[in-house]
Amino acid sequence: MRSCHVCVEHQPAHAGLYRGIQDFARAIGGNVLSFDGSDLGPRIGPIQPAVHRVRAGEGWLARRVLTVDPSAIREADAAAAGADLLVVHSLFRAHAPWAHDWALRHRRPYWVVPHGCLDPAGLARRAAAKRLWLWRHGRSLFADAHATIFATRRERAKAAALVRQRHGTAGGESGSEGVVLPWPVQIPSLAGADEARETFRQRHGIPEAAPILLFVGRLHTTKRPRETIEAFAAASPASAHLVVVGMDDNLTRRGLKAEVPAAVAGRVHVVGELRGDALAEAWLAADGYISLSAKENFGYSAADALAHGLPVILSPGHDLAYELPGADQGRLDCGWLLVDDSLRTAAEAIRDWSELVAAEGGQRERLRRFRDTGRNWAADNLSFERFQTALQRLASYIGR
Repeated sequence: MRSCHVCVEHQPAHAGLYRGIQDFARAIGGNVLSFDGSDLGPRIGPIQPAVHRVRAGEGWLARRVLTVDPSAIREADAAAAGADLLVVHSLFRAHAPWAHDWALRHRRPYWVVPHGCLDPAGLARRAAAKRLWLWRHGRSLFADAHATIFATRRERAKAAALVRQRHGTAGGESGSEGVVLPWPVQIPSLAGADEARETFRQRHGIPEAAPILLFVGRLHTTKRPRETIEAFAAASPASAHLVVVGMDDNLTRRGLKAEVPAAVAGRVHVVGELRGDALAEAWLAADGYISLSAKENFGYSAADALAHGLPVILSPGHDLAYELPGADQGRLDCGWLLVDDSLRTAAEAIRDWSELVAAEGGQRERLRRFRDTGRNWAADNLSFERFQTALQRLASYIGR
């Protein structure tokens, strides 16, 4: 089955959305059809999958991909001509109504992947415009889709009132309101961790024995890196260091560094964006992971932390956390699931983590269980092979 992955401005700066589209394309093949509001150049990111870029138009609405000019529609129609299946990634832009219209005209099936767009927290921003879009386009888009695919059960539950489909679905955990299929992450080898630990610490001036708590994510207010630094300062764990990794967004590396409290200035390292081997080194050097994000409908970096066997500290906005062992008891068998977004609660968890990684005797066994539980759960539930098999199975039901 030839698939076409339809999205807006496909580029690495879109972080988890970009990575998700790449994973879908790797799993079932096909090319990416990207509706762009500006000229992003002939190639951004890896060569595969191939990306066909269509300029949505020249007017203000088209530059935001809120409308698509007739010439762009003709170009997109031609680009999708050989597709047997469209996969529509994200919502609230003109690419989704175009895909719906194209699929009906050509009698082709399509899937919708909201990527968190239906989370109430996201819907609260520009609420009137989004409600209008859902009224005008959303009902028919979901009703005619052969599947709407969510990364977690909690993401699907929050969207359930908006998603109803006429088609029966199968594969994954399915129903008329959508399919649940967690995104994949690589389960890395931990060989070389000692060398990475030493090298990373030397590079950033961190003592060899100091535990590292790692934040990885865009420097955006939704991800709450500022609050993470504040919580670390409030906890003031004796010898631990906090490393903040992420690309500038509506917060910047320079700005965050300037805000680090003096009391922990030598133990908070805002290192900016890391990629490839440099990011892999940071993961291997870390002793724990923290995300106080306001909302994460999957959260690739949290999943990566689990795959590396790191104890995790997760805010209640992490939908993936509620899939983890122990979550049904209000705790995690691989870390801490915070009960609220308060500074005090986060600081308490940081102190608990710091004491655990510094402890001896029986507490070391608890730390080992945390690490093994998270890594084993990721291997069992988030492997690429599992993701690919589930998507291929879902595709096999089309037309039955």
